[in-house]
Amino acid sequence: MFFTLILENENGEQLDMTTTANQYMTSKIEGLSPPAGTINTSAYAGINGSYLNRAFLEKRNVVISYRMKGVDIESRRHALYRVVKTAHYIKVYYRTRKISVYAEGYVETNEVDNFTNTTTGQISVICPDIYWYSLAEQIAEYRNISGAFKFPFAIDSRGVPLGYYHRSRYLRLQNEGDEIGLTFIITGIGGAGKNTRNLSIYNAETGAYMRIRAPIENGDILTITTHIGRKTCIMTRNGVQENWIGNLKLSEWLTARTGENTFYVDGVGVANVSIKVILRTAYLGV
Repeated sequence: MFFTLILENENGEQLDMTTTANQYMTSKIEGLSPPAGTINTSAYAGINGSYLNRAFLEKRNVVISYRMKGVDIESRRHALYRVVKTAHYIKVYYRTRKISVYAEGYVETNEVDNFTNTTTGQISVICPDIYWYSLAEQIAEYRNISGAFKFPFAIDSRGVPLGYYHRSRYLRLQNEGDEIGLTFIITGIGGAGKNTRNLSIYNAETGAYMRIRAPIENGDILTITTHIGRKTCIMTRNGVQENWIGNLKLSEWLTARTGENTFYVDGVGVANVSIKVILRTAYLGV
């Protein structure tokens, strides 16, 4: 199978590990499949079987085995050391004809065997975040008016539209991967003196909701993140960030389930905000 494999460090330096005739020959990549689950059970007293205490996925371990070919192997070995540093952040890009994804983690080991006829090595990366993420984002947006004036333009006798009014309050996303958190960016656009109160975002299928109990003023930017391990609610007002988790009432954190997801927007003065919902598709296995 043809694939592309690129490693990127915290400074943005990249190293292409893709199989070529005279540089790196990647022989095996482990950690592309879903990580193993941890199942904890307890036995019943005096009867057959056991009951489940909990089941979870702990981490992903990506292991890259390779060998070096061609001339000037020493320079390429030092280039590898410069990008892939033990105990440092690393981003692993993986692409095939069907998928283009990345995973983030930290280098556990970077071992190179210099004293053989063929220089071989192995890189082990521990990924606390267990998902592979798509490079492209999917965005659904709500706003009362969307712009329509574009350049170049020509004005006929009927005039040209400067924008369109939208009456639908539904936002739809199609998730082709596993269930994952979302990013909601809510911006106050009503103009001076106008705000939005009790803004609510519902999952149209389940009725689950997130509600902002404080008013959102013109120029405010509220960012809500619902990813596991990094749930946040941050208000940016007049250039100052503030934790608004205390102003957030919810039945549950809204996520994107596998398949079609439909969200509904409601509130007092909802026309005074724009809402952008960002989905980055996540996969347990690629």
